[in-house]
Amino acid sequence: MDIVLQGMVFGVANGLLAAGIVLVYMSNRTINFAQGELGAFAVAVMFALSNRAHFPYAAALACALAATAALGALVELTVIRRLFASPRLIVLIATIGVAQVITALRAGIPKPRNQSGHDVVFGGAATFPVPFHITPITFGRVVFHSAEVLVLTVGPLLALALFAFLRWSRYGVALRASAENAQRARLLGIPVRRVSTMAWVLAALFSGAAAILLAPVIGYSSDSAVGLSLLFRGLAAATIAGLSSVGVAFGVGIALGVTDQLIFVWTGQGGLTDLVLFVAVVLTLLTRKDVLRRATSAAESAPDTGEPIRPLPLRVLQHPRWSNSVFLARVVGAGALALLPFVVSSHNTYFVASTLLMCAATVSVTVLTGWAGQLSLGQWAIAGLGGLLAMQLFSEHGVPFWVAFALSFPLGGVLAALIGLPALRLQGVNLAVVTLAFAVTCSSWLYNQTWARPDLSIQLPAYLTTRWQYALSLGLLLGVVATARLVERSQLGRSIRAVKENPVAASSMGISVVRTKLTAFALTGAMAGGTGFLFIDAIGSGDPTHFPTANSLALLAAAVIGGLGSLSGAVVGGLYIFAVQYFAAQWFPAHADVISLLSTGVGLLVLLLYMPGGLIRPIIAARDLLARALTGVDPREAIAVRSTEDGLTEAARTLAAVTPQEVSA
Repeated sequence: MDIVLQGMVFGVANGLLAAGIVLVYMSNRTINFAQGELGAFAVAVMFALSNRAHFPYAAALACALAATAALGALVELTVIRRLFASPRLIVLIATIGVAQVITALRAGIPKPRNQSGHDVVFGGAATFPVPFHITPITFGRVVFHSAEVLVLTVGPLLALALFAFLRWSRYGVALRASAENAQRARLLGIPVRRVSTMAWVLAALFSGAAAILLAPVIGYSSDSAVGLSLLFRGLAAATIAGLSSVGVAFGVGIALGVTDQLIFVWTGQGGLTDLVLFVAVVLTLLTRKDVLRRATSAAESAPDTGEPIRPLPLRVLQHPRWSNSVFLARVVGAGALALLPFVVSSHNTYFVASTLLMCAATVSVTVLTGWAGQLSLGQWAIAGLGGLLAMQLFSEHGVPFWVAFALSFPLGGVLAALIGLPALRLQGVNLAVVTLAFAVTCSSWLYNQTWARPDLSIQLPAYLTTRWQYALSLGLLLGVVATARLVERSQLGRSIRAVKENPVAASSMGISVVRTKLTAFALTGAMAGGTGFLFIDAIGSGDPTHFPTANSLALLAAAVIGGLGSLSGAVVGGLYIFAVQYFAAQWFPAHADVISLLSTGVGLLVLLLYMPGGLIRPIIAARDLLARALTGVDPREAIAVRSTEDGLTEAARTLAAVTPQEVSA
């Protein structure tokens, strides 16, 4: 019973976070991936006010919750409301950008100080304020202090208050009505968008309250990934509860907290709970009838990739000035890439190699999400697991380096296909939840298994210098892009896009939806596995901390920023994100992480709100202007004329096939 009570302390916080996630889902039909960051933001503000500014507990609490509620309202008014009519997956991706911006804001808040006057980065549970102090209570193997008692008393009261608000208040009824049928609620005069703002404010308040209640128990953390750890437990509880009932979600959150502590006591492995949660989430989603229903709208089942990139017409491609210019540009580019490792330092060469590998991983995300419409938030976890397994074959089992490298591709493909099995029955936000759960499970448990990782120090072949690693990384990127180009122009590529747009119509045309989806997962997993192997080779260590969950979100952000659905856009997006990291580290080393997160999050939001096609669109526009200047042919007009001519030719063929009897009829 003592372990059960200890688990309830963590479970209450999980339940409050789950309640906030359900509130947002009820109002917007999307999952708020910034929910955990809102809680972490509240803790940072609370700790700064009480520890640095010496505010009384009540004043610091009021200011922290007010700031968090205002932040939630600001997010809804500036981002969510502008995307109100957009596909739900676009809104989900926007919340990822919001989470990155909040992480950057949180990093700018002054950190608390310990008794020695040094900034607290991790820990600090004993210095986090509590409103009262009691004599510690010993209950079996557990000692309860003021912080634990505070959670067990205030947490359930907050849940009851929320239940009463939703059950009997006018706004609560409006929120439940909007959740049932937003269109009908709007016709009945319910201000649906105002209700959405209220839901975000309440969700932010509950996330902040949960994190503040839990902080005196587990301590403070300035790690950028702390929001993801808070999010995962609440998201698992909300998903198992069906994202439909605040009360059920709160109860499931408590049950998960108790399960977590029991598993830890029985096995001594803290991360094993994440594996249990991953399995529970998958089984729950697969057995719920409402999840098994296939979406009838492509806008709900797959993110919009915008207008396809227009190729240049033949009149431009065959023009001597254009073809000569392209040839010269390719020669110069190839020469620059070949000479780069000889003219820059070894450190910079290593960074360029790492960036090229991340661009290759971004290409795999583009193929899987932009082409196949499968929103995966665990691509970097697949790269990590495939790469670690292949590197273990080399370092532990004597497999030659190049053979292990070759095996990393099928290993990544098999792992991705296994993760893609739920995609046969899940899609959209549900698949995103599953892949995120897989990524968290990898970071907390799977990477730490002895059979899944090599030694921290790997004895690589002596000839694999930094220049060799650069050449391998460049070759992998070129090979991944070339493979994707071949797939794009093949029957497989057309089948992948057809299944994304309309699975029912694709099936009626003889396309196997199951085989096509699994092939897309396996193909992109193979790309990720090879990337992960070379990334481990570049860093020279089997340390799995180089494959954090946050990097999977960064890859998705890179694909969206560059232009989701475009291979060139994937490379541009990868270069943008990691070039920002490089220059921030060079020019502002003390704030490099903050600048990187802020540029990624703001860039993602700006492009989603104002330029959905990504950075590749202005690049294509510049290409068209250059082509017009060199050839005197406007690519847009040439394409329009060609399309019209093709249409007239097809119409003429159709009329020629019509018989006189059909005309008279």
